[in-house]
Amino acid sequence: MKKLAGVLVLVVVAALYLTGCGSKSEEVADKNKEVVIGIPSITESFNFYNTQNGYESYSMAQVYDSLVAKDAKGKIIPSLAEAYDVTEDGLQYTFHLRKGVKFSNGTELKAADVVFSMHEALQSAYTSFAYKPLIASCEGTDDYTVVMKLKKSNLGFLDYLSNINYFAVLSEKAVTEAGGSYGTSPDKIVGTGAYKVKDWKPGSHVVYEANDNYFLGQPAIKNVRLKAIADSNTAVIALQTGEIMAYFDSIPGVSYNTIKNSGVLNVVDYATTTYFEVIMNCQNGIFADPNLRKAVALAVDRQNMLSVGVEGHGKLSDYPGNRDGYTAGDPELKNVWYKTDVAAGKQLVAAAGLTGKTVTIKTYSSAPYPQLATVLQSALTSIGLQADVLQMDRSAFIDEALTKGDFEIGICRWAAGTKDMDELWTGSLATASIGITGNWSWYSNPAMDDLLLKAAGETDVEARKSMYKQAIAIFLQDIPQIPLYYPNGSRAYSKQLTIDSGLAEYDKIYNYSWAK
Repeated sequence: MKKLAGVLVLVVVAALYLTGCGSKSEEVADKNKEVVIGIPSITESFNFYNTQNGYESYSMAQVYDSLVAKDAKGKIIPSLAEAYDVTEDGLQYTFHLRKGVKFSNGTELKAADVVFSMHEALQSAYTSFAYKPLIASCEGTDDYTVVMKLKKSNLGFLDYLSNINYFAVLSEKAVTEAGGSYGTSPDKIVGTGAYKVKDWKPGSHVVYEANDNYFLGQPAIKNVRLKAIADSNTAVIALQTGEIMAYFDSIPGVSYNTIKNSGVLNVVDYATTTYFEVIMNCQNGIFADPNLRKAVALAVDRQNMLSVGVEGHGKLSDYPGNRDGYTAGDPELKNVWYKTDVAAGKQLVAAAGLTGKTVTIKTYSSAPYPQLATVLQSALTSIGLQADVLQMDRSAFIDEALTKGDFEIGICRWAAGTKDMDELWTGSLATASIGITGNWSWYSNPAMDDLLLKAAGETDVEARKSMYKQAIAIFLQDIPQIPLYYPNGSRAYSKQLTIDSGLAEYDKIYNYSWAK
């Protein structure tokens, strides 16, 4: 029935095209008009280091910059730092800042702002897991030179610095003067980015205007509105009718071919780093027992999850980081996850004396989570548990389940910002990351912690892969999560716009320009 509903939506949209909506692609674009871009969620705050770094980062990516960035091929390139040096042992990074870069309040970027920002990163619940194990010191040796010394070498350090999820340079003056009100209104948002916030309603929209003094040159697109569209099917219709000109999330599999063949939209494909998982509370409740977690692992039909979640447009994952595309440190193991065995799972539940026990599945209320929760509910029922599903709005789920650990079992996604095993494994499995940082299963194992710490700093490629192979063995034994899949990544945008395909996944409006 759900598939039929999707078909009916596409028929309605096709009818709209036949009545003239398709002609919009042939109109000459007004270069100063407001470009509306859909996004699943708008940030509740622009206080970078005090804000969840999921979809919120897309809002902030337009107004903040980092020391380095990535080009269309994924290579680290200069940004606020015009150059950087690394010592042979990989323990010291010296960043040479561009001179004359201005914040949106008119003050010049100085080394003190970078040092201040790293201090914020070290204290933040959302970014500290990446930097606390690494940073020995960070200091400005003059106004335009910053020296960061590491406790140990780390191959992913520049990846973290280049990613808007994990680092942005803030104005020390602006943050200090505003105090707790920083990032709460347009006049209290100060960045070096290509855009300035003109209007903003948390959870609804952000209106940007171009920063004509941007250090990399004026943006081609002058006026932009990010609009919250939580439902992906609604976003598809908005793309096709011209209500939005781009969508900063992947296109649902059921709509992919329709969008691709629309004639008025471009689609860019890429290997995503977004990992869908079942999380189980490893500290409290029945799933603190690893045998009960194993029972769930034996019951879940992951192929069905892939079909329901993304209509099969993705890759089953046997462990975090096991995806299409290159992931640094991945030993690339195959077929290591548990085979479905409902009878064995049922025996484990019975042996624990929990047959008939009621559990609650908590998850987001937006697609595809309710659909995935239904599959999980069926799996739990098949092994003798009674399962209820509680759908929650995004902020409530993040606060209650991910931050406070008030849940038994749930479904969510982990959107990695880098293509390195360290981020996802340390972020989602290290004891230091328990809670909102990313270890949402509240899992702790000293042996795992030790391995992850060593692997993060190992410079020998094969030795590093061997360490992650050992970590995977522990993961398969402890089962803190049930890996589901990596969806295929895509970005759709109007043919009135153009972008280097390799930059589309970064969701920076500055990378777009008007098509000729």
